[in-house]
Amino acid sequence: MNERVDLFKLGMRRLAAGVSLITTRDDAGIRHGMIATSVTSVCLTPPSLLTCINKSASCYDVLLSSGVFCVNLLAEGDDTVAARFSSSKFREVRFAEGQWGELETGAPVYENALASFDCRVTTSVEASSHTIFIGEVVAVRLPDSMASPLVYLDGAYARFAAAG
Repeated sequence: MNERVDLFKLGMRRLAAGVSLITTRDDAGIRHGMIATSVTSVCLTPPSLLTCINKSASCYDVLLSSGVFCVNLLAEGDDTVAARFSSSKFREVRFAEGQWGELETGAPVYENALASFDCRVTTSVEASSHTIFIGEVVAVRLPDSMASPLVYLDGAYARFAAAG
């Protein structure tokens, strides 16, 4: 790697980000998922968000062909869920634990998420090794109670603390 890339990676590790579980399903109904920190809202009308997915990710081709995904915002304490979905050694058992449901698209919804956004892909933009998927939010699930988010900072999960 060159110095600019190394410095970029080190700098981006300092950007605290919420941890999202991106899920989708294939035509046979088999569920797929991965962890992402690159998720953001795009606009309110229509409600849309985006996520950036590496083309080498195990669920990339499934998401591309299905055209649906769900963004599940993980809560503090969901470290084991994040670890299971971010390691290829757990790929076959990723959905074995936890409570799962569906909203409108059939993409898996993690029932303990802070919020779940069920999306249909409206636009995809290739950007080198990644694709930016923009999805129209067709359904949202919010739990009755609020918890602190799971945060990723400097290569590790961190606790959220209010400023002040």
